Amino acid sequence: MATPSRSLPFLFLCLPIVLAMASPTDKIFTYPCDCPVENEIRLHMYLHQFPAWPNVSNPNEVAVIGSTQPLGFGQMYTHDWFLTIGPNPNERIVARAQGFHLQAGQTATSWYTSHIIMFQDGTSFAGSTLEVLGLILPKPTRGQWSIMGGTGAFTNAHGTITYRDVQSTVSSITDNVRELDIHIFYTPETSTEAKFTEVI
Repeated sequence: MATPSRSLPFLFLCLPIVLAMASPTDKIFTYPCDCPVENEIRLHMYLHQFPAWPNVSNPNEVAVIGSTQPLGFGQMYTHDWFLTIGPNPNERIVARAQGFHLQAGQTATSWYTSHIIMFQDGTSFAGSTLEVLGLILPKPTRGQWSIMGGTGAFTNAHGTITYRDVQSTVSSITDNVRELDIHIFYTPETSTEAKFTEVI
């Protein structure tokens, strides 16, 4: 009978063999990654909101939840705001911000906003999107939104959008105009086909 001192080396010598026999099909797979470098870009645009007010004939938002609470707490609107290169709403639309905004403040007006910015045909980023969320605070509106993701040219996007209220250039139109400084970091996908490597 082997003594404990002689059994210990035997155990260490045999352990790899025992483990290999116990799980012969357990394998780890890896594949090479041609990892692209993260890119950075800044865009400057103007967002146009035509509120759902009685005096606005062409609103680009609609109320979906009303509220009788103070400050309109709980009100919700679905919006299809649009973006142009300049502050004039009659310029060519280069992107749309489609989503909703919700009055989430009980003690002060604070609109929680979530939308997808989709770039339109005829632009360098046509079909690409940015996923954006943040708050719109009382006038004079100034603040930041977070970029939480993206698709197309802006795959894996993150960053910020700094916004501020500006005066509408068309006085006859009730138009809330916000100047946007869009700061995007993104990592484009590669077209390299991954080949799996088996590691035992």
